[in-house]
Amino acid sequence: MAKKTKSAGGAKARQPKHSTDANRSNKIAKGQRDAATVRRLNMYSTRAVRDNKGRIIHQDLQSNELPNTRIQPDRRWFGNTRVIGQKQLEQFREEMSAKINDSYTVLLREKKLPLQLLEDPERKVGAKQARVDLLSTQPFADTFGPNRRRKRPKISAEGYADLVHSAVQSEQKFDYKANNAAPQGDFEEFKDAAKDAIFEKGQSKRIWGELYKVLDSSDVVIQVLDARDPEGTRCKFLEQHIRKTARHKHLLLLLNKCDLVPAWVTKRWLHHLSRDYPTLAFHASITNPFGKGALLSLLRQLARLRSDKQAVSVGFIGYPNVGKSSVINSLRTKKVCKTAPVPGETKVWQYITLMKRIFLIDCPGVVYHRNNDSESDAVLKGVVRVEGLEDATQHVGPVLDRVKPEYLRRAYRIKSWTDHEDFLGQLAHSMGKLLKGGDPDLNTAARIVLYDWQRGKIPFYTLPPGYSDLPHDVEPAAAVAADGATADNQQQQPGQQLFAEAVTAGHAAAEAGAMPE
Repeated sequence: MAKKTKSAGGAKARQPKHSTDANRSNKIAKGQRDAATVRRLNMYSTRAVRDNKGRIIHQDLQSNELPNTRIQPDRRWFGNTRVIGQKQLEQFREEMSAKINDSYTVLLREKKLPLQLLEDPERKVGAKQARVDLLSTQPFADTFGPNRRRKRPKISAEGYADLVHSAVQSEQKFDYKANNAAPQGDFEEFKDAAKDAIFEKGQSKRIWGELYKVLDSSDVVIQVLDARDPEGTRCKFLEQHIRKTARHKHLLLLLNKCDLVPAWVTKRWLHHLSRDYPTLAFHASITNPFGKGALLSLLRQLARLRSDKQAVSVGFIGYPNVGKSSVINSLRTKKVCKTAPVPGETKVWQYITLMKRIFLIDCPGVVYHRNNDSESDAVLKGVVRVEGLEDATQHVGPVLDRVKPEYLRRAYRIKSWTDHEDFLGQLAHSMGKLLKGGDPDLNTAARIVLYDWQRGKIPFYTLPPGYSDLPHDVEPAAAVAADGATADNQQQQPGQQLFAEAVTAGHAAAEAGAMPE
């Protein structure tokens, strides 16, 4: 009985007498304040006890040793700001300018670096200055004050009649220039001729919208190039855009379809492109890929450096029909993206999971509209589908000019020809592509040649600027055999064994600074 009385008395003593009484339990009924809440509210209302002269006698939250201390009012207590001097800022700009433009340097903890202070807005050339220096053009003394000078505005017309007269004169000048600029005589029928819409593939706003989605979502951007013509399938505009607006993103170059060119050509392109960005050689294949270990090792290194992020996204961009989806399928070792040997198969961007922390983003092929490519260049780069061409014969001439004659003789078994029409006529007769009356079907034969060109059955490659046609350590006969290895694709996979012997994964990884698996 004594114990019950004692416990009852203790519980009765813990009951609060009013709403601001802290003598209560932390576990109380719903809708009432607990002891911690009451103590916190009482802390807000505590004030210092002062004497008649205003001096502090006692304060609960004030130290007795330093009774007159005050916290300096400063906005830095309430925001994540830093203060830097002008000398420290100039030193920071000098040290970071050498590192920020290096493609092989990775900046750690970029969120804590004031990257916007790297460029001095007053020293920008050819760009909008952030600070408008108005006093240099209009001094304060000339604008305000007793000695101010106002410029008289230039008025083109003093009245309504003068305004109408000047408008009529400008219209006459415009009509005169338009009439003289139009074709005259026999060429007048070509005045309204417009460029065929098929040659504008990859330039629509929808495709570029998909591209910018991929760029915004990616931490690492891989530009896929065709090893046969890397400079022709390289978009310098995207590289400048990433370097200017997204410096924190890593840009890599990937030489795909390297099995279609000789090994020494691939090594020269690796050496040439690695001066600008990390470059890797790659052969997309689900069963027998090349360069997969080096690329995975490089992606793992970048993901390890990005330890502050939960996942790393890798976007693949490039021209149509360079093999972006095939590269993703090779990394996943199964078909996760729809692929085809024709351009424009990928319509929208899509996310693919590669690892726990690495995601891949496939992007449709894009073509920059401000280039000097002709219609034949667009066809030979793989931008245009061959079946959509009305007249394919006019694009065979550039193929004969770029490909060596011995390669065409080996591929189609035609001994000699005078021009592209003669070549297509002999090819149509040999393949049985004839029209009514026994005339050769030149358009069908031209499409066959263009199909073989886009799919790599015709040996072709370009060299970096400043290099000769043959390497110093390769004999001419051996080089011809290496170049024509793709023509004998019925015997074995084109150039796979030759390339594996000459350029290994270690060579490709050494060019990009990665360690092979």
